[in-house]
Amino acid sequence: MKKKNPLFVVTNKGKDVEQATDFLDVLIKKFNLAPVIEILKVFMTMLSENVKNYPMFLVVKNQFDKFMALLTPFLSAMGIA
Repeated sequence: MKKKNPLFVVTNKGKDVEQATDFLDVLIKKFNLAPVIEILKVFMTMLSENVKNYPMFLVVKNQFDKFMALLTPFLSAMGIA
């Protein structure tokens, strides 16, 4: 089923037009954040693979909480979180 009002992202100084699925997808495509998100995914995977015991879990959880504390105001200002 085709959407009535699809979202489009114009990038590369108007040379490229891509359809976006939602507002977050618009931001990712507009600001070319896909490589950054991929790096974060790899980083989180690496951290989670190193969790072998509870103390290490607390270290990883602490780092994740710090990251989310930095990210939450940005997402809230954009109306996402």
